[in-house]
Amino acid sequence: MKEKINRFALIIGQRRGLLITLALLSGVVIFAVLFWGGKADASDFLTAKVERGSVEVTVSATGTVQAVTTVQVGSQASGTIAWLGADFNSQVKRGQVIARLDPSTFQAQVENARASVTNAEAAVQAASSEITNQNANVQAAKANLEVARVQGQDATALVNRYSELRNVMAGRDIEAAQAQANVASGRVVQASAQVAQAEAARQTSRARLAQAQAQLAQAQAQLSQAQVNANNTVITSPIDGVVVSRSVDVGQTVAASLQAPTLFTIANDLTKMQVLASIDEADVGQIREGIKAHFTVDAFPGQTFGGQVSQVRLESQNLQNVVTYTAVVEVSNPEMKLRPGMTANITFPVEQRVDVLTVPNAALRFKPTLSEKEQEEMRAQMQARRQQRADERQGSAERQGPANEQKEAGDQPRASSESGARPQGQTVWVLIEGKKIEPRFVRTGLTNGRVTEIVGGNLQEGETVVTGQNESGEANKPQQAGSPFGRQPGGRSGGGAGGSRGGR
Repeated sequence: MKEKINRFALIIGQRRGLLITLALLSGVVIFAVLFWGGKADASDFLTAKVERGSVEVTVSATGTVQAVTTVQVGSQASGTIAWLGADFNSQVKRGQVIARLDPSTFQAQVENARASVTNAEAAVQAASSEITNQNANVQAAKANLEVARVQGQDATALVNRYSELRNVMAGRDIEAAQAQANVASGRVVQASAQVAQAEAARQTSRARLAQAQAQLAQAQAQLSQAQVNANNTVITSPIDGVVVSRSVDVGQTVAASLQAPTLFTIANDLTKMQVLASIDEADVGQIREGIKAHFTVDAFPGQTFGGQVSQVRLESQNLQNVVTYTAVVEVSNPEMKLRPGMTANITFPVEQRVDVLTVPNAALRFKPTLSEKEQEEMRAQMQARRQQRADERQGSAERQGPANEQKEAGDQPRASSESGARPQGQTVWVLIEGKKIEPRFVRTGLTNGRVTEIVGGNLQEGETVVTGQNESGEANKPQQAGSPFGRQPGGRSGGGAGGSRGGR
């Protein structure tokens, strides 16, 4: 009897455990149905408020800090550095001697050139004396010619006189007079030739003088060149400034045969600097003269320096198929913190919108996952809302009277667009009462990659837009490809990279 009782109790206990297990399973199923099977709760969505704020578009670039005026001081003469008058960071003035080369070789060249000048001057003096002598010879030859001419005239006159007295004069006397006349005529010709010879000798002397003068000028030029070379052994500063670098030491040989070697680099004024920024070809159209720029350098983390674009150069640089252009940013450096050669990370604010309606870019990218039933309900709600707005517009037009019929007729295509075709733009989803979401069509403007300006549409400040959906809300939803209303209206995603523009 006792054994039967124990067996009965065991059966009762097993059935009781089975009932408890079934009850627990039922509870789990009911909980799952209520938790996952219901409509999406507001906590299933990630949201953000539609706010007013500023949207700023910037262009980023890198560049190098350098002085506005930097001069590389070289040497035109070759030689050995004999003395240095400046070092790194030395303050120098224009005309100050900062280095000297050994001048011995150049002084010898100067003395040689000076001796050549003295020799050429002596040659000029000799040529001048010879010209004086030749002038005297010409004058003597002209005097002899004049004497011969007078004698010839006298002999001719005597012949003519004897010819008149032919009857009383002996023939021999007449012949003698004629011979004398002929001799006198020959002397005239001879004297004329001597004059011409003297003139030619004088011209030769003049040519020798010109040659001597040219040789003198050449010698003087060589002397000047030697003096210039000697003066080039003294290196002076061409500007007021500070020595940025020094490339030579005392005793070092400088060879300037092919090009002038650089001895010093001098910056004019380090309180005024400039940054040469490399702008990508995709962004150079947004950079213009006069816009502000902000940059940082690694030497002073957390500190921002300001400047202004003074020039956008037309010359391009192509490095590994990347085309960039150089923008010059003028910077004030009163505290002397910026140094030549520093790398600057530059930001150019190229456009800004102030006090505009903005939404996060994630709201423009969001696409909800809805069931077929929820899609049908949402379509019906939107259609009803469009029809209600169209009716309200029509009633308002009727109350305004016939005077505005023409104006309302012009508005009819817009009403038709709202009741039928979808407006162009982008779609955001708004969380409304009843923990539901509905789409709103908006037109976007400027974007900085984080938020986007809203320039049109039926979105109001303070409304809540959906930026994402929790996994708990998505797990129960059938996956839908794209928008629940087919292809999303025109426009692009608002998640573009910083510095780009949103669709208008």
